Amino acid sequence: MGSSESNLSSAGSSREDSAQNRERGDQAVGTAVAAVGAAAAAALVGWYVSGSGSQEKTMKAPGRDYRMPRKDFEKSPADYFRDLHKK
Repeated sequence: MGSSESNLSSAGSSREDSAQNRERGDQAVGTAVAAVGAAAAAALVGWYVSGSGSQEKTMKAPGRDYRMPRKDFEKSPADYFRDLHKK
């Protein structure tokens, strides 16, 4: 009789351990989802604050290897090329 009681108590303990492990796993998943959500929210706030939402049109600077605001070139292309050839 002593050995069967031992087996029953061991089986019950195993079920409780399994339930606790599932609960811990669920908590870990919930924590991970919350962390990813917080990181995504922080990235969106940073993007919004940096002004990336109001994009200025750019173009490759003629005769140079960088991008420049299109409005600066369109304002006076002659001045741009005059300044380019001075250098």
